[in-house]
Amino acid sequence: MRKFFFLAILLISALYNTAFSQLSMTVTTGISPQQTPTSHYIFVNRSSPRDEFTFDLNTVKASYFVGVGARYDIQPFFFLAEAQYNKREYVYDVSYTYTGRGRTEQTTQYHEQMNVINIPLSVGVDLGILDVSSGFLPQLIVSQQSDLSQIKGYHQDLKTLRFGWQTGIAVNVNQLRIGLNWQTDFNNYADHAYIRNQSLTLAGSSSRLLGTFSYIF
Repeated sequence: MRKFFFLAILLISALYNTAFSQLSMTVTTGISPQQTPTSHYIFVNRSSPRDEFTFDLNTVKASYFVGVGARYDIQPFFFLAEAQYNKREYVYDVSYTYTGRGRTEQTTQYHEQMNVINIPLSVGVDLGILDVSSGFLPQLIVSQQSDLSQIKGYHQDLKTLRFGWQTGIAVNVNQLRIGLNWQTDFNNYADHAYIRNQSLTLAGSSSRLLGTFSYIF
């Protein structure tokens, strides 16, 4: 009798999970609009007046991404894991200076590009037509190119794996999901770049707003 009761409980539990849980695949595309971050320029090479310059981030260019993933629903909650390809481009300003006279009017711009695989791992709650999610954001840097390497004394310590956090809200219409996400990294802009022994790290963490469009099947 006890064995029968135990088997009945297992059967009911399995049927319940089958009825109220679902594994789906997702295809996602989106865009992060261009940004002009607040200026937090730093002085570089202050001990060498001839080489002294100010360093600043001018623009974070618009970025597109595309990805695939899997979603597991246990109503009203869901778990979402994706792999998204994303190309990022930064434009830095370098203005050479004269001691005691601040910044010069002549500015040289240097570009940096990164090819990144984002792996957002999110937990969310389904509120009907709306859902809200939040989670961990590992990021794998596949490749990188930087014009800053043209500056004398430049070197970098770029970590292949970086981490961040993301939070989002989305509207669900049948199998379509239209969302708005905010991503922030656990690192500052240009924290991997150095001139001689001086870090070029700028104030403010690297972050972006994403408009997303997903198809769930």
